[in-house]
Amino acid sequence: MATYQKTGNQTLITLTRAAANSVIVGTAVDVGTKIGGVINVRFGRRSATAWTAGVNIRLESSNRASGNHWHPFAVFTTAYAACQSQVLGTCAANQNVLAMASTTGITAGDVLFIDNATAASCEWGRVQSIVPNTSATLEDALMNAQTGNTIYDSAEIYAPVAIPEGALRVRAVVDGSLFGQAFAVEIILSTIDGIQ
Repeated sequence: MATYQKTGNQTLITLTRAAANSVIVGTAVDVGTKIGGVINVRFGRRSATAWTAGVNIRLESSNRASGNHWHPFAVFTTAYAACQSQVLGTCAANQNVLAMASTTGITAGDVLFIDNATAASCEWGRVQSIVPNTSATLEDALMNAQTGNTIYDSAEIYAPVAIPEGALRVRAVVDGSLFGQAFAVEIILSTIDGIQ
């Protein structure tokens, strides 16, 4: 009887803070020997102003080991709305309360993107509750300390997408060519190997 093991996370697109009108084509990853896996996508705005078009995020697979034979198996289009606030003082790692300059436009259930000056310290969090114009309590604790960073509402975390059967390679393409504002994106692949 075979047992299964997750082989770890591979980055299709590392956490990237992209300029307005950017297109990012991620590196192709070989999945031909894997028995399955999922792709996780997170998107954050870096502007408080709504825009007239969203960013299109395509997850693509190829049934060939090389070449340009790519076919989308999932497409996400981000929403347009946004608002922003700012972390007041320092919110330590491992706490889930963000002291905020304003909570206008932010409600429980919203996903926030915290835009840290160090890209690797940016993070997402889902709002559990709000104390008006004082703080937001997140469902989960912060991974990093956040000091005076800008917080953008209307970030997005999508449900995981399974790799299609028969795929030999997968990649992600983030098409922000019509999105006239800066944004952030991270796309991670988790695969499964079979073990005898």
